[in-house]
Amino acid sequence: MSLRVENIGSLERQSELALLWEKLVEQNACAGIMQSLSWACMKRSQGLQSVHIGLFEKETLVGGVIFYLAQEAQIRGTGIMVAPEGPVIDWQDKRSCAMQLRAITEFAQNYAKANGIMSMRIEPRLPLPLPAVLREFGRAPYDLIPRDTLYVDIDKDENEILMAMKPKGRYNIKLAQKHQVQVSSFEQFNFDAANSFYEAVHQASIRDGFALEPKSFFDNMILHLCENKLGTVFLAHHENDLLGALLLTHYGERATYLYGGVTNAKRQMMAGYALQWAAMKSARELGCKYYDFYGYVPHRSSQHRYSRFSQFKSQFGGRPFRFIGAQDYLFLDNIAEVFIRAAHEVEGRKTEVKV
Repeated sequence: MSLRVENIGSLERQSELALLWEKLVEQNACAGIMQSLSWACMKRSQGLQSVHIGLFEKETLVGGVIFYLAQEAQIRGTGIMVAPEGPVIDWQDKRSCAMQLRAITEFAQNYAKANGIMSMRIEPRLPLPLPAVLREFGRAPYDLIPRDTLYVDIDKDENEILMAMKPKGRYNIKLAQKHQVQVSSFEQFNFDAANSFYEAVHQASIRDGFALEPKSFFDNMILHLCENKLGTVFLAHHENDLLGALLLTHYGERATYLYGGVTNAKRQMMAGYALQWAAMKSARELGCKYYDFYGYVPHRSSQHRYSRFSQFKSQFGGRPFRFIGAQDYLFLDNIAEVFIRAAHEVEGRKTEVKV
């Protein structure tokens, strides 16, 4: 098999190559929405650069990867290329996988040398154990996506999904219905809905003590996801009170609970359960087979900061998954150049002081 590697840049959305790329990503269980063209467009609007590498057999696109990188770090010569949910290669075929990963790594190293980059970080959704093809990589100090998560199988009728939940999950969904919690969904960008979404997650972040991106970050994300029909905002109300909000992404066979939270109003009405159930039903109608809770602590302890969130998620049933986590490949020649340059700069400053 002869592979051609090419920097294919920012593809026109409806071009033949763009549609083929999206199909490859959607059908690859180890990839996801963060390797989509829509996500890359969103990240560029947030100030990141993207590098899209394509792998071709003759003229046919067979794989590749989208890397994201910050320009400031490049200028200093300490940049890193990151590929959440990538690369998009044939992880199931050892021979093809090895060839494709080697081709990407060699191309990335040449790109890195010319652009002040020290390493690349990949994070495919590969379950443990770590495959031998990644033996030259090392465990990254932090992950790009949650290493542990919970998948709920929604490729069945609603009664089967409910029966697979824990009794408390079913009970609280019915309790929210009894309290007449109303859940509305917004598949197109709506300023009022975006404002309400942020109000809910902001209240939750203050109460529960977790960090939150600024409102502009969420406005931008919701706008891009909704414009490309990849996201839905759900809001829960009772009468005129906002009870909670949820942002769902749907791509390929997987829907993901990306962000959400409940407000401090009428918490006894179990709006969080109403929101999750509405999102699951919507994902099912969109043709998704799996509902990803995007972060889960399988062996919970009362000391873990996400223990309570995971306890909530576990009420919906599902199967815990642990992935290999982010993996780093260091461009050693580039690192050496950075240290040499830094040493020269220090020596130069010493000389200036003496003069």
